[in-house]
Amino acid sequence: MSFIAASCSDDDGADAADDAAIYTAVIREVAPGTAPTMPKVVFVELEGGAELSLEDQAAVVNAFPAPVTVRFIDDRDEAIDDNLPQSHVRREGVLVRLRPTESTDAGVSVKVTRYVARNDEQQLCLELTEAKETWAVASAASC
Repeated sequence: MSFIAASCSDDDGADAADDAAIYTAVIREVAPGTAPTMPKVVFVELEGGAELSLEDQAAVVNAFPAPVTVRFIDDRDEAIDDNLPQSHVRREGVLVRLRPTESTDAGVSVKVTRYVARNDEQQLCLELTEAKETWAVASAASC
């Protein structure tokens, strides 16, 4: 289970300052997939009205030390190479597509898609809770 300091969405009643920490916790949980380590490149796409200020995007990027590179994208073509078989993610990376967070009784929930190639894509519903100013993924299930 992944842990990271504070985070939430503007429309869920939580502090906007929490957004970076929630999305950082989500990326730490989802990006590796079944691998024991993070991929070297993680492309992040905000979907469905999810918003993250440039300051919060920088905080997410800085939460991942080298050799991991986290890069927010505006266009999916920046991450996916349609010239490769099965439209793999560039640089042997992973694309994490994040939806807006929603308040729950226990914390927040977020839908996320982990994409590596056309035949390697998974949509997950994550539940996160906060304890001592740290957000943690409490559960993750296919959705």
